[in-house]
Amino acid sequence: MTYPPTDDRLRHLLAQEINLSVDTWKLAFRIADGIVKDPAIRAELERVATIHSKGQPCGDRHCGRCFAAITEADR
Repeated sequence: MTYPPTDDRLRHLLAQEINLSVDTWKLAFRIADGIVKDPAIRAELERVATIHSKGQPCGDRHCGRCFAAITEADR
């Protein structure tokens, strides 16, 4: 068995990051669960994945690869 489990990887990875800023793993996991289940967040993840799969920049300034490509093109 791999960790995090492939069927719940997003929630686990988010919880690991959130856990750096909260007091308990349980709280981090609850926050991550809400994020993963949010339809707007899921839609944005799908949008970015679709655009990336086409080799296009997603336009998100927090996406290092895409932001670097956009700023390089502006020079």
